[in-house]
This record gives sequence, structure tokens and C-alpha cells, in this order.
Amino acid sequence: MDKKEILYSDFNSVENILGAVMKNPKLKQGLKNATIFKFWPKVAGKKFEKYSKANGLTQTPEGHVLTVACANAAVSSELLMFKQDILKKMNIYSKPLGVEITDINFSHKIWSSTKNTQKAAFSIEEKNPYKPDLSNFDPSKIELDPLEVEAIKNSVDN
Repeated sequence: MDKKEILYSDFNSVENILGAVMKNPKLKQGLKNATIFKFWPKVAGKKFEKYSKANGLTQTPEGHVLTVACANAAVSSELLMFKQDILKKMNIYSKPLGVEITDINFSHKIWSSTKNTQKAAFSIEEKNPYKPDLSNFDPSKIELDPLEVEAIKNSVDN
């Protein structure tokens, strides 16, 4: 068998490649944003993680503004009530990255464009835990006594 000689001198180290990538300010900011967005479910909590998603981070003269997509207006309103607490929690994760979030905008109008991989909140496909499963229900097997039948007839006639 012939053995081929492998030359490693043409390879760049991962350190050199990452160093070059991190010199690009837009890529660096994009990486920071993606990291901050990953913490949203932890900050939002179990109640809101399925119905809201960190969607954007813009820089203003006052600081950074986080945009959060919400499934509906009710979710937006409820998150708005906890805005100050959410800001404190988000800054725990964002400040070490050099990003201070000074405001949060909650919007249900941008939900559909951000949730194309997950179904929308409160969709018909979701099962309601309080609704009985009637898939095996057969109305012909209901037994009623004559008084119940008479009461039903009277209620329909009136």
C-alpha cells in the first residue's frame, strides 16, 4: 500500500479563524445578540417561553432596546406589567457581554414572522386539558328515562 504524506502546514488553527471572524464588528454584535436571545426563555419563565421570543436588539443613544415578539396582545400586556423585573434579569446576562438593555418593546404584530418553526400559541391543534376527549363518544348508547326525554322535548319545543 502506498502511504500519502499529509501536510498540516496549509491548515489554519481554529484560534486564527475565530480571531479573524471576531474582528468583524457586525458578526461580533450578531453573536452577542444571539447569545442574549438564548437567555430569553430563562428570563421569561415557563409561563411565557412558548408565547414570546426575543426578536431584536437595537442600539439607541440611551442604550439597547430589546424587541420581544409575543403570541397575542394578552401576552404583550402581561409581560409589560413585569417589564422592570424582566429588564433586571436580562441585564444579568447581557452586561457581561458589554450590552446594557435600557428598554423592552413587546409586540404581538411580529409574532408570525418569528415563529415559523413552531405553531402559534393557542392553536386549534393544542389540546385543552379541561376539555373531555369525545373521540369514542357514541350518542346512540345514551340511556335516558322517560321523564328526561320529556324534559328535553319540552325544552326544544319552547
